[in-house]
This record gives sequence, structure tokens and C-alpha cells, in this order.
Amino acid sequence: MDILEIMSPILPSMQEVESRLYTDLASQQKKMGELILHVSRYKGKRFRPALLLFSGKTCGKITPQHMDLAVVVELVHIATLIHDDIIDEATMRRHVESINSRWGREISILLGDYIWSRGFTILASMDSQLATYIMSQTVNIMCEGELTQLQSRYDLELTEADYLDIIERKTASLCATSCRLGAMFAGANRRLQEALTRYGLKIGMAFQIIDDCLDIVGSEEDMGKSLSSDIQKGKLTLPLIRLVGALPKARRESTYAWIFQNFNHENRGNVLELLTEHDAVEYSINKARSFAQEAKEELSILPDSQHKTALMDLADYVVSRNR
Repeated sequence: MDILEIMSPILPSMQEVESRLYTDLASQQKKMGELILHVSRYKGKRFRPALLLFSGKTCGKITPQHMDLAVVVELVHIATLIHDDIIDEATMRRHVESINSRWGREISILLGDYIWSRGFTILASMDSQLATYIMSQTVNIMCEGELTQLQSRYDLELTEADYLDIIERKTASLCATSCRLGAMFAGANRRLQEALTRYGLKIGMAFQIIDDCLDIVGSEEDMGKSLSSDIQKGKLTLPLIRLVGALPKARRESTYAWIFQNFNHENRGNVLELLTEHDAVEYSINKARSFAQEAKEELSILPDSQHKTALMDLADYVVSRNR
């Protein structure tokens, strides 16, 4: 199912989020205008605001606070993308030139910080200590995950469990928080909040695993961003970790050295062939499907509705996408 079709029940709210992403970043500084306009072209799936709004809808009504929070979670996400592109030296993001490629590291770092701060300004205006605490903790966890991944580059001892812990922190935690806040501000009881939080965590895990697979086997034209950055930066994602486990111990170090040194457009086919030979990508995709199925099972306590169905469809979409 197409992502736009899935989001149709919350389309007016999503359009409002889209509009506010630009207006809430507006600055009186004229030179900031070009940067903000460029960021507004990062037309992604708005996956996290959708999780938040659907979670709210399944438990009650959408309130003005939901709209504020939907903007906040997307601003936090955009800021991480800008900082990620600096780390990965990516030249393209969502079919447009990355901030780092066009304006350089210094402006990219400060723009990411500016977007973080705008998100927390919105949180402060809500006057909710709990929402601010939850988002602050989530950002801390995300940074821990990213730092752990960076400190683990080229580490052949990295296990699947280590990898899953990293992606739970750096990606899935924000999805979980989006669902938790959506349910919380709709007045859901603790049981429903916890179920939707677990749903968000598991769908976030599936999302990142598929993203890591597409970084290896995907098309830059389809994805709209620079690919192969994980391998080029020595980041061990699940397909590579799976490959290590399948290789004889004597071959592991030499194979990894060959992959890290030779993964370019000319030799990409040879690397993909090796991964295919050991079912490394297929194993990873099946792991993502398992997380998506577990996410859907968390929704069993919710009453049937078009919004619950949309959350189910989002889980299926995450593992079937090619971009």
C-alpha cells in the first residue's frame, strides 16, 4: 500500500504539520531564509508525526498539543539527518543537495542545533514538564546510540545484539516516544500507552534494519539520498554482521578489509554477490519482518478502527518499501 494512502485518515493534520515545519523555523535573520527554505524541501515520509497522530487517534481525539508534538518529533528527526550527513559526508538527502554538501560543516552543525532548539522552544511553550522530560531523555538515548555506533566502526567483534541495541537507541527510541506521546495526550491509560510505545519501538527497529539493507542494495535514485555510507565509514550493520558469522574465522578479517576498501561503484556487484551467497541481506530483511509482526501484535488490545488499521498498514509498509 502507498504511504499517502495509509496516511489519508490524518491528511488534514499532516498538511498542518507540513506547513508548521516551515513557519516554526522562520527567522528574522534574512540569510537564514535560504537555509530554512532548503530544509523545507526535505520532503520525507513524515513517519514519526504520523505515528504520533495515529496513536492519538486510536486512543481519543487529536488536540492542539498533538500538533505541537508532531512538529517537535519531526524537527528532532530533521536535525539528526543534518548531523548524520556531516558524519557520513553525504551529498544528497531526499532528492536535494545536503546542507553539508552545499554550505559546509560549520553551517550544517549550527543549523542542526538551531532546529533542535526550535523543537524544544515549542515544547517549552506547551508547559508540560513530562513531555519535555520524555523528549529530552529520548534525545539523550539517540545520541548514545549514535556515539556507540561511531565508536564501534571497523569492530569485527560487534554482535547482532550490540547492533540491535544501537538501532533501538538511535532510531527506534524516537518512534517509540512518538507513539507514547500520541497516546498520552489523548488520555490513554497506562496499558494502552505501554502497548503503543512497544509498537513504536518495534516498528522503529524494523524501519532501521530495512534502511541499513537499502544502504547496501538500494538505488540512490529511489532512495533520494547518498548510499553505501555505512560501509564506507566502517559501520557494521546487520547484513555485514551476519556475513561475519557465516564466514570461517580465518577469512573474516581479510574479507572485511576487502569489503571496506573496495565497496565502490565498480566493485559493488562483487560485494553484493558475497552477501547474497551467505543470505546476509535476506536474513536481515526477515529480522525486520519479525519486528514488524511483533509490532502489529502489540495493537491487539486496541479497539478496531481505521486508525488502528493504518498503524497495521504502516508496519507492513516499513518492511516492503524500496526507498
